[in-house]
Amino acid sequence: MTAAEATTRGQHGWVVLDSELAHEEVVGDFVLDGLQQGDCVLLAGMGAPDENVRRRLQRAGVELGACPDRGRAALRAVPPDPAALVASVDSALDDGFPGVRFSGAITEPGAGPFEPVVDELARTRPLTVLCPYLSSLLGSQREAALDSLHDERVHAPAAYDDDSFRLSRRGEALRLTGELDGSNTEALRAVLAATAGQDGGSRVWDVSDLHVLDVSAADALVAAAGPPPGLTVRGATPLLGRLLTAVAADSPDAEVRIRATPHPEGPVS
Repeated sequence: MTAAEATTRGQHGWVVLDSELAHEEVVGDFVLDGLQQGDCVLLAGMGAPDENVRRRLQRAGVELGACPDRGRAALRAVPPDPAALVASVDSALDDGFPGVRFSGAITEPGAGPFEPVVDELARTRPLTVLCPYLSSLLGSQREAALDSLHDERVHAPAAYDDDSFRLSRRGEALRLTGELDGSNTEALRAVLAATAGQDGGSRVWDVSDLHVLDVSAADALVAAAGPPPGLTVRGATPLLGRLLTAVAADSPDAEVRIRATPHPEGPVS
């Protein structure tokens, strides 16, 4: 099961993450999908990862301040106190949300303090939970114990992740997350290899979470587009779209189609 598929209300899932970029991507997917379904999303214990997720949602065009239908916050911070979670969930349901999602960041070894509380809440309320654990804090015995505490394990594989740049898949698309410059040759090779391995038809990249892309990296990547059907780039900001278009103009054998996002800020350096 992926984070995007963890949508059944009453589901108590968990995931092992290898980096902050993985947290941004996986928890961001979980939050964004919940907001798009009209749920209230509660986040706890996030700190810096919380800001990464918030920036991710802003890049996706999500208004964090309020739910337009209800005039109440659809994305809420909750205190790092399991006893307060029950009231937070019930408050969201009383505000008229059809369901609630809960996630955050777990930064201590072993089972998170919220586990017993959310397990009971997920059985008695329309609550969907994703518990994100850092791989550096777990061993095989702890993983086995966590399996027994949850309904499902969410899988978040990556073709490449060096904590600066992450390459993964969602559906037909390759997802480029983080920062990519020409000096990161291992990351570039990973993108080129994954692009070459996409089966038939047009190759697709999702760059909506690409924070930085420099000219030398863009030049190397456009070369992977190849002749028709070529490459479709989704989620490009106007700045990134102009960079890729300019680079592609110098590569007449490469066909690149830009599917831009409306937001003006963009990953160009």
